[in-house]
Amino acid sequence: MRNIDMTKIHNNDTQVAYRIWGAGSITIVIDAALGTCSAEWWHIAEKLSEHYRVITFDRAGYGMSPPSGLERTPHNVASEMDGLLTSLGIDSDIILIGHSQGGFYSMQYALMYPSKVISMVLLDPATPYDNEFTKRLSEEQYKQSGVDKTMGLRMGKVVTSLKLGFLFKPMLKKMPPFFYYDFADDAKEYLLKSLCRKSAYVAALDEYKFTHAENTAADVKNGIETQALGGLPIRVITHSSEFYCKELQKFGTMDLPTAKMIEDMWQDIMQRTLNLSADAKHITASNSGHFIHLTDLDVVCDTLYELTESLKMKQ
Repeated sequence: MRNIDMTKIHNNDTQVAYRIWGAGSITIVIDAALGTCSAEWWHIAEKLSEHYRVITFDRAGYGMSPPSGLERTPHNVASEMDGLLTSLGIDSDIILIGHSQGGFYSMQYALMYPSKVISMVLLDPATPYDNEFTKRLSEEQYKQSGVDKTMGLRMGKVVTSLKLGFLFKPMLKKMPPFFYYDFADDAKEYLLKSLCRKSAYVAALDEYKFTHAENTAADVKNGIETQALGGLPIRVITHSSEFYCKELQKFGTMDLPTAKMIEDMWQDIMQRTLNLSADAKHITASNSGHFIHLTDLDVVCDTLYELTESLKMKQ
């Protein structure tokens, strides 16, 4: 098992598990998806550490980070991330990489601490517009779409509450993220331990609830609608529609027209996030579904290198 450091956030005694990879004037901070932990990104952090200092961390309730005493609102989650970075003396030249739920928190962080962030890469980010699916899809289509994560999370909470995580492991090994990538043994062990803890599902359900509540998601929504990040370089990388439609048909058991309708809605919502900044661009990961960093890492790395070269030219 790799060495994991812990730090205590000054304002609420929350502890955060983290790792620092490499060194450099630019710091990459990686915020993972709903329900998962930093180990999903360890091999990527190792690769990126050849050029940058990289921070991977577990949000409260995941991995080795215990639950927080604060509600899982986007504001509180971003504040805890800033507490971690402040404790490490990192307050400038930050590039955020956020996947899915982590993308939402990256947007929230950049809106709260704009002077600290120099760029942002969002991979299929969660948005404040997901509730539109409930309005435009039938109940059956919504269930098939995979947008609503609560059913699976509730099941995970029940199983882990009953201390039946050992029965859960064989099924987990066949599901994302393991379905998409053969992790090193230590990362696999760390991920499985996290996914077999009740705290991970409690945290994920709370995060999901507050991300989909209009009042607590208002900062990001307003930020998108007012181009609040000015000219911050942002790259929004989304999955291939063709690839994802095939996955929706395979795992959601839906016909192709329904899959295309859901995907068109989703891509339309992704386009809205580009309004966060006058320097926001959309990139398609042509070989990927939702787990872009595990199936098309080159597009993530190339995007990051392009951004940093562009930033150097502006200096």
